[in-house]
Amino acid sequence: MRLSEILKKLSEVTTDEAFVQSIESVYNARLSDEVKKIISLNQDAIFYEDKEIMRSLSNSEILNASEDLQVDFLGKSLLPVFDIGDNDFIIFDLSEDCWYLFNIVDEVKFKKAKSLSVYL
Repeated sequence: MRLSEILKKLSEVTTDEAFVQSIESVYNARLSDEVKKIISLNQDAIFYEDKEIMRSLSNSEILNASEDLQVDFLGKSLLPVFDIGDNDFIIFDLSEDCWYLFNIVDEVKFKKAKSLSVYL
C-alpha cells in the first residue's frame, strides 16, 4: 500500500472521532481536518511502500509516544505520526501547524513542510 495514493483520496477517509478527541485532549490541541483524517487512517501500525521503511504509528503509539520514545512530545507540541527509520519520524508541529521530520535521539526537527506529501 502506498500512502501517497491514500492521501490523494483523503476526502474519503472517515474521521475516527473518539481517537481524535483522545489526541486533542492528551495533546491539548485542536487538529485540522487534514490531520484528523491522517491519524484516522488506521488503529494499528501500517507499513507503507512510499519509502524503504515507513510505517504509521498505531493509535496507542501516538497516545503514548512521550513515554514510549522518551521524548517530551506533549511539552514540545509535536504529534508523531510516521516512523521512517533511523530514529526519524514525520511529526505534525501543533504550535506551527506544519509537518517536520524529527530525530528522537537528537530531538531536532528539520525539513519543514506544509504538506505531508513532501516527504513521500
